[in-house]
Amino acid sequence: MTIREFLTRHNRLFIPLIAILYALMVFSVSIYYAYLFLLIFTIPVVMFLLMHFLGMYKFKPRLFGGIVILLVVLIIAGGMYSTYFYDLNGKESKDINGTSLNIDISPFSGVDKNYNFTVTTNYTGSLNGSYLYIYSGGTYSQNITYSKLNHTEKNGITTIYYDTKLPSGLYDTNYTIAGNITITTAGPVNVGRLTFYEFYVFALADEYIASIGVLYVIGIALAYFMSKRGIVKS
Repeated sequence: MTIREFLTRHNRLFIPLIAILYALMVFSVSIYYAYLFLLIFTIPVVMFLLMHFLGMYKFKPRLFGGIVILLVVLIIAGGMYSTYFYDLNGKESKDINGTSLNIDISPFSGVDKNYNFTVTTNYTGSLNGSYLYIYSGGTYSQNITYSKLNHTEKNGITTIYYDTKLPSGLYDTNYTIAGNITITTAGPVNVGRLTFYEFYVFALADEYIASIGVLYVIGIALAYFMSKRGIVKS
């Protein structure tokens, strides 16, 4: 018995197993290399090809098998993404034509913490027009001007400090100097791990899994109708 014959005989086990492992590999890679996120849209192609070459030709097993695969991928990928981002250190750096900006949010995550924002820059011009902006999805925003920030200067490096309590939510932060030099970072995350996990499950479902599912259903529907007309063997 060849490997393909063995896999085909047990295709109800190996199709979802291989498809899920491939999908999780793609999601894992996209966490660290954002420019590879388009590989996510190869998932429905791999699912379809696996079912084709391992002898799962009927429409219903393909449809419901695909739904199960995508649900499992969604649940596990949501955990991967939320764990990775929840445990980030809140540091971000940027260099624009020799002007450096570094921001450190501590703690990056945790419920009802006292969040500290530390920004360092080697900018030598006036910082009077600069500001720290903390916002959360249109529901909360806080704009703190330079005069209201604690700051020190040593050896040409200016360090700015700000501490604050924040309502529950997911935040983004940016610090702007000289009008057009800005550093932006995600955080802080003022929610618990379970809430953050739920956020990522819904976000992934809305942004990726739904699109993958639509592409997959279109593919198996086309294969079904083409096979009915005798154009190809589905």
